[in-house]
Formats: sequence, structure tokens, C-alpha cells
Amino acid sequence: MTKRLLFPSILVATSLLACTNGDDTTSDEARVPFQDDWREEISGPAAQIRKLVVGGKVANNNFVNRGNIEVRYVANTDQIKVEMRRFTIAGSELDAEGAFSRMHLWAYNIASPKAPSPDDADKACFADGQTTCYIRSYYDGQLQPVRDGVHFRVTIPAGWDGNLELTTTDNLEAGIDTYPARSSILVDGLAGNLTAELDSGNVQVRMDPNTKHFSGCASNDACIAAGYPIGCGCSEPTNVSIATRSGQSSNITVDIGKADAWYTMLLENRGSFSAGSSFVCTADIDCGPFDLCEIDENFEALEYHERAEINYPGTPAIRGAGMRITLISEACANISYASGPNDFDLDSFPEEKRGDLRACVGCLADI
Repeated sequence: MTKRLLFPSILVATSLLACTNGDDTTSDEARVPFQDDWREEISGPAAQIRKLVVGGKVANNNFVNRGNIEVRYVANTDQIKVEMRRFTIAGSELDAEGAFSRMHLWAYNIASPKAPSPDDADKACFADGQTTCYIRSYYDGQLQPVRDGVHFRVTIPAGWDGNLELTTTDNLEAGIDTYPARSSILVDGLAGNLTAELDSGNVQVRMDPNTKHFSGCASNDACIAAGYPIGCGCSEPTNVSIATRSGQSSNITVDIGKADAWYTMLLENRGSFSAGSSFVCTADIDCGPFDLCEIDENFEALEYHERAEINYPGTPAIRGAGMRITLISEACANISYASGPNDFDLDSFPEEKRGDLRACVGCLADI
């Protein structure tokens, strides 16, 4: 195992770091970050999976999802592949190895995670008949320490139009920011629905230019040819919904990939802004590439809230039924963060304003 200073990791109070398994009693000052290498944990045929969930809310103390989530849609594969990279703060390489040995992949069609059991083998992701896969990190111990977490890297075949749900948490506890790591989300090549929830990491999403208006619906082409009428055979348009938790601030950018589709967009920072305040987070819909971009006049004067109907095709289509892009940051704030290994030894950490939201075409050319 290679010892490295890394992010995300965090130093926290001894009472929080105490390991219920009795190991690693090193003082806080002597601990440093460690991470292991990327390891492939599972793979299976993408064709059978229609819903892929990575991470989730805290469950049973040992399913806390901390760390970055990276999802890339790639060509020349028919498999979904999941990789993990474990991280911790420890007093020695031996202690780090002990922590890594307790962090495992949990992958089942079970919405509420529980300790793995042989009785659940038929519910494992990619088992016969399973169309939903929940991916979690499982800590095999009494209580997952705050310092321990996992990065996820997932590859999916290009054009996969299933539902993707992502949830992650900053590796922090309230009031403790000794090493303020943030857990970010990156999705490159999105071709279906996306729901994402996080704290104060940042989000970048680039959509596949070939994304269908009604992802996963066999009648998509017929519905579009008929002018998107109600009852055409497809009901819900493709939906991209990204939001932070209460009090959290994130810079969120979605590159929608093409300018000639029909979109309904809502971008909103829900922070507190006083009249004339110079500290305001922005909600920006880049209208330039579109033939028709109608900004809602009720929000046009607000820097932090913007709504738009883009390329509305006219009747029989109903306004507001374009592909939906919803980006919500619950706060606007200067956020301290650790961006890399050298930050571990800093007495103070860099800050940046987080809470800016953007929808664009082509602004994420290289992610």
C-alpha cells in the first residue's frame, strides 16, 4: 500500500475518532491521511439494470457514504463496472491497512442496507432478474469512524438511459474543520435521468448530446414526431435534479450537450440575500446557443434565481414539459476546502464562494 497525503480526509476530535474495535489509539497530531489504490469491485451487464443508486442516506451507522462519486459513460463496453478507493487517517500504515480491511462494497437490490448475508445472494446486483442496483460502502465493525470513507468510480456504457441516483456526504462533523475535505460529484456522458444530493462539494455534469427527451421510453421518437402530445406513450421527460442539503453550498454546472432540444430549467440559490448585498451567488442559464430562450420575467432581475423555457415547440406540447434541469444550492457561502495533499499541513485552508449555478452548452469540454 502506498502512503500518501490526500483528500478527502479529516482530522477530528479524539472522542470521535475512537475506534470501537480497539485499534489505532494514536493521538490526533500523529495521524496522517492514507488511501489505497483503485480496485475493481464488481461488474455486470448494463442491459438488465434500469436503476443504479450509488450512496445513500446514513443507515445503521456503518453505511455512511463519504467521498467523491465519479461516473463516466464510455464506449466499447456493455458492462457497468464499480471501483472503490478507500481512505482513512491513521497513525501508521498498519493501522491504515486495518481500517481498509473493514471497508467493503455492498451491492444489492435492497433499498435499506443491512449487514451482508448469504440469504440475500439472489438480490445481489446482476443476479438473475434484478433490474435495480444499490451500491454502498459497508464498514464491517460496530461503528464506522468519521475518518473512514470510500471514493466510488463507476463506468457505464455510452448511451445507457437508465435512472442514476447519487448521494454523498462531506467527511466532516459539525463544528470540526481541521481538514475540510469535500465530497464532489462528476458525471460525464449522462444519457438518462439523474438525481443527486450532496453537502458542499462541487458538481459537474455533462450530458450526452444524444439524450432522448423521454429517457427509457420506447415511444420517444413517435412522441416527438407527433409534437409531444399528452398520451403519446411517454409521460415524464428526462429529468436532471441536483440539490445540496440544508445549509450547504455547492457550485453546480450542467452542460446539456446540445442546443436544439426542448428544456425546462430552474436554477435557484436559496441563501439569504439582503437588498444591495455584494455577496450574492449566481444562477446563470446561458441563452446564447438557443434559438428560443424565454427567461421567466418574475425572476429575470434576480441574480440567484432563474427559470427558463427553452425551444418550446408549441402546441400540442404543454409548456413546462421540456427535459427538466433543476439545480438547487441551499446556501451561498465562502467554503473552506482541502484541494490536495499539501493542504494537510496548512494552518489555514483556501476558501471559495460556493453556491453558483450554471446551465450551458459546451462549457464542460474536458472533465
